[in-house]
Amino acid sequence: MQSETKICQNCKKDFVIEPDDFSFYEKIKVSPPTFCPKCRLLRRFLHTSETVLYKRKCDFSGKEVFSMYSEDAPFPVYETDIWYSDEWDPGQYGMDYNPARPFLEQFLELQNKIPRMSIVRQGLAVNSPYAHRVTDPKNSYMVFRSSYPENSLYIYNGKKHVLDCCDCSWIYECELCYECVNCANCYNVKFGQESKDSRDCYFIYACRNSSNCVGCVNLVNAEYCIWNKKYTKEEYLKKLKEMKLDTFSGLEKMKVEFERFRKKFPQRAIMSIKSEKVLGNWFLNSKNVTKSFDCENVKDGKYLFMVFNAEDCMDYFEWGNKAEQIYECENCGIDIARLYFCNQCWMGAHDLYYCNTCPGAHDCFGCVGLKKGKYSILNKEYSKEEYKKLKNEIIEQMKKIPYVDNKGLEYRFGENFPANFSDFAYNETIANYYHPLTKEEALDRGYRWMGKGKKNYETTTKASQLPETISEVNDSILSEIIECAEKDNPNSVGAFRITQNELTFYRRMNLPLPRVCFDIRHIRRMDKRPPLKIIKRSCSECSVEVETVYTEEYAPIIYCEKCYQQEVY
Repeated sequence: MQSETKICQNCKKDFVIEPDDFSFYEKIKVSPPTFCPKCRLLRRFLHTSETVLYKRKCDFSGKEVFSMYSEDAPFPVYETDIWYSDEWDPGQYGMDYNPARPFLEQFLELQNKIPRMSIVRQGLAVNSPYAHRVTDPKNSYMVFRSSYPENSLYIYNGKKHVLDCCDCSWIYECELCYECVNCANCYNVKFGQESKDSRDCYFIYACRNSSNCVGCVNLVNAEYCIWNKKYTKEEYLKKLKEMKLDTFSGLEKMKVEFERFRKKFPQRAIMSIKSEKVLGNWFLNSKNVTKSFDCENVKDGKYLFMVFNAEDCMDYFEWGNKAEQIYECENCGIDIARLYFCNQCWMGAHDLYYCNTCPGAHDCFGCVGLKKGKYSILNKEYSKEEYKKLKNEIIEQMKKIPYVDNKGLEYRFGENFPANFSDFAYNETIANYYHPLTKEEALDRGYRWMGKGKKNYETTTKASQLPETISEVNDSILSEIIECAEKDNPNSVGAFRITQNELTFYRRMNLPLPRVCFDIRHIRRMDKRPPLKIIKRSCSECSVEVETVYTEEYAPIIYCEKCYQQEVY
């Protein structure tokens, strides 16, 4: 096999399909893609909600619930426990396949009438109604994509056990952390990034096994350091007090100074731990994984993002946990295998094609909401022999008769679901974080847009009126509606409130109240990470060419792995 250059039918730009890619497509018996890798990633992003929740009624019980779907959803929405129960039968919606119509057209008809779960959750939720895409949340609020969060607030992508943390993203087994990004095994760290095994620190970047450090970069086994300079314990405590990091103005000053200071140090070209033959960023215990990001314990993968414990996968966004041979899927995990063009399939699901929200199902094609289903097509069950025969007939039909979307793009067998099949508007998905568009731009490109707008909150306090320190705040703040300091920002909801758990956290951590709403704080953390785009640069030390996500603006000094190891370790 040889490399082939194709023209993406979506963006019209050239892209290359490598020999190894062709081998993978042949092995899983799917046609090569007609979309480029970037457009395929965006398409996967469009099929998943992130941090947007609505208050609406369950269409089964009438109970008020929190949901990833608004009242405008074309299908019924059931509270999660009812959806998982035997109180309704997804098989009753089964349809006969019509060979005279494009198959995906029939799938969309089925998708728009089958009930969906209000929020995605595994295990037991304890006092955590505002938690979405989580496992066993306990006393947590506005927590998304997290496993075993406890007493935590405003978390996005928290792995393993996240305890007593607030306003963090991409954290792993952390406790008492605040405004941290890409941190692991940290305790009482505030404003940390790309750091691990550290404790009792403020504003650290790429530090390991450090404690009592402030404003430090690339330190290992350090203690009592400020701006990378070593002090005695007494000197350290005195200088720390002088920095006034318990005040809002002190923190704001420190943010500016630390960002300037960070850029004076070499940036590792690829953030990778115990990994080999990787290309992209943020790898842990991974091997032979290229053009991928945020991968842990992954072997043999390409075009992956936020995947862990997986093997032999391509074009896969989010999850894993014992996943094998997954292609063009999103939000799928827990003992899964051979899933192709699927969304929200988990708990032992295997051998599925074009399925949406089918936990525990196997050998299904074009099914929606089919819990533990088998040998089914469009939610209608067949014998094993009938299923295999009809499945092959449909695949051949999909190769010959494409589905044409609202932009005139053709979808044959081998392509993921079209963008207009998404359950969500563009600004409800992760696509809007990585590829932000205005409402006009999104509509012009054929995407839907949720006209959320800003509510006319009767605010009682302006952000500028909030006290400098938490010690000046009394419990009356819990009844206040605070005007967001960036209320004119299109991403702001305009106002926010402080919850009791949040106030308790700020008091415990001696932190001032935030001045902006959760949505703005979340986007600020997202912006701390470089874009998911691999570029070529030269090592600032030895001039060897490196591939990295770090632009010159983000990191003026870039080091290859060899030079970084010599400099830092």
